[in-house]
Amino acid sequence: MNLRLTSSALALAAMTAPAFADVTSEQVWQSWVDYYQSMGYTVTEGGRSKAGETLTLSDVAIKGGPADGQVNMAIPQITLTEDSGKVTTVFADSMTGTAKGTDADGEGYELPFAVAMPGNKIVTSGATGDMTHEFDYPTMDFTLTTMKSGDKETALPVKLGVADTTGTFHIVSGAASKYDYAMKSAKVTFSGDVADETDGRVKFEGNLDGIEASGDMALPSGGVKPDQDMNAALKAGMAMNGVLKAGALVASFDFSGQTEEGQPQSGAGKYDGKGFDLSYALSQDGMSYQAGSDAGKFSLTTSDVPFPIEYAIDSGSFDMQMPVMKSDEAQPFKFAYSLGGLTLGDGIWNLFDAQGKLPRDPASLDIDVTGTAKVTSDLFDQTATTADDADADGDVAPADATDDATADGMTDAAPADDAEAAADSAAEADADAAPQPFEPVDVAINQFALNALGAKVTAEGALKAPEGGDITTPVGKIDATYEGVNGLIDKLGAMGLIPQDQIMGVRMMLAMFAKPVTEGEDKLATQLEFKADGTIFANGQQIK
Repeated sequence: MNLRLTSSALALAAMTAPAFADVTSEQVWQSWVDYYQSMGYTVTEGGRSKAGETLTLSDVAIKGGPADGQVNMAIPQITLTEDSGKVTTVFADSMTGTAKGTDADGEGYELPFAVAMPGNKIVTSGATGDMTHEFDYPTMDFTLTTMKSGDKETALPVKLGVADTTGTFHIVSGAASKYDYAMKSAKVTFSGDVADETDGRVKFEGNLDGIEASGDMALPSGGVKPDQDMNAALKAGMAMNGVLKAGALVASFDFSGQTEEGQPQSGAGKYDGKGFDLSYALSQDGMSYQAGSDAGKFSLTTSDVPFPIEYAIDSGSFDMQMPVMKSDEAQPFKFAYSLGGLTLGDGIWNLFDAQGKLPRDPASLDIDVTGTAKVTSDLFDQTATTADDADADGDVAPADATDDATADGMTDAAPADDAEAAADSAAEADADAAPQPFEPVDVAINQFALNALGAKVTAEGALKAPEGGDITTPVGKIDATYEGVNGLIDKLGAMGLIPQDQIMGVRMMLAMFAKPVTEGEDKLATQLEFKADGTIFANGQQIK
């Protein structure tokens, strides 16, 4: 996760959001420049002129971002017009830019793009240090044409359109700048036709309805730039949070090309989703990320598979909350995941259940885990280094003379002596013993529920690290129940997925950990107890 992109994304969004306002157009422009500089960007102007109440800026360039993902934006003209205490800002209808960076293989790339914003308008009101900006963008069209990677340039015809975007951007400046925003877009459309070096091709198109976004950010003063040192910015008081909601998403694609073996390959797919939402928060108090999805379905046909691949869900959600700053005190964390109404297409089922012996009812999974953990190092601290080549005092150990020895029959490739071998072993031991960034102190399984294939498994419990120990030898208890498991074993045996001569062994293994709850019902229960001395009991019987 590269959270440095967050600051860059906010900065770029602000370019198409309000140019900050004050009582004069000059102050508006300067406020905008100050904002970009606080985010690690530079703003230069090719020229400026003032005619009446209108300030005109020409050939404006905005450059900046992290080293592995810089953006250069060129704006031919910006006009700022004063009218009754307000300032109206209008950008040129067309702008261009270039994104530069390094890919996963360490090779540099260049991605030129164009932005068209006909009819854009921003009206700013307020006073120095407290300004509100209302923006109206009837159309925003983003276009890619090519991509340069190393010495190669390939066509990359991709388009993204955003219609009827309105909203507000509010800034309060002072010892620390504070921003909040709210915006809506009626529709987003996208399309592309991308080819690769082997004459393969991927075409895609889709649309997204009803986007809403809101959030706020506090940015500390003092020259700390999030894109350069996120950890320092957080310690200085940087905090941000946001929410994004969207309606139906419909997308389709088709592709053609070759497999790794050189055989022709083609296919097509479609996704139809009813909506989603996500939210995030980041500060020195911690990081959180939540996402939720309404019903959605996916289908894929490909020449490699003789049947369509299809699946659908009714809902899904994800919730992660974790600390980010080092502390000797335990800090809370959370992980939750939910997947409801998962169904698979008959083509997938028939691979292993052609006769339909297994229930094909929708499956579900719910996980909710909370606890506390000690954080041994700041999550965003990029100054931490390893000492693989240094001794305990931080001095670099000299190379051993045996590396180049040739006396007494030793060759240039002479093996390391015992001292080198011992040093290597010590280095490996130190690496293995290095503290983990998170050391859980206690964990609560609030919910675990799996419902699939006619069987259901639930569990709950709590574990904690013993006095003077760690969570690898926990103390606590977990209770679990199983419904329909024996019936599922019977079906799997009848299908041949469990050999008949192994079914008895499977049942015996299950009986070691689970006991019947009610006579005559296919319901089992397990209670696992973890003792301080390291022993483990299952339903009162010691298993370790």
